[in-house]
Amino acid sequence: MAVVIADAGPLIALAKINQLYLLSALFTEIVITQAVADECLRGQSGDVLLIKQALDSGWLQCVDNPVFKHPLSRSLGLGEQSSIEYALQTEGNTLLILDDGLARKHALRKQLLIVGTAALLFAAQRNALIADAEAVIAELNQVGYRISAAVVIQLKNGMK
Repeated sequence: MAVVIADAGPLIALAKINQLYLLSALFTEIVITQAVADECLRGQSGDVLLIKQALDSGWLQCVDNPVFKHPLSRSLGLGEQSSIEYALQTEGNTLLILDDGLARKHALRKQLLIVGTAALLFAAQRNALIADAEAVIAELNQVGYRISAAVVIQLKNGMK
């Protein structure tokens, strides 16, 4: 089974719309680095509390930031850098949950397997965890987490 590693953006986005539980329904365990945890746990908002509950319940696990051994772009945030580096240092298969375009490009260059929030929502729809992935994506867009229409069309076409 692959080690699933999440960046902060998808966690925060799903928590903002009260859909974070979908990740625990799709994956047994998800790992985040300390840098990602620090980014996710700033403040006292509802999404912060949901992420903290996920950590407390154990399906979301926090690991120490890795020692950086691979050259990565300084344009990436520390959470993205640490997630990619952790994936590179993890033995066996890994799956990175990433939405940031530049981070995805760097992860793909390193031949890492990635998935975005939108693809996870379509997977949740296929598994009957949600009724309509597009409606959830529209909700994400309303709270300021942009997923392009082109990505939605591409994922819809992949379902046919």
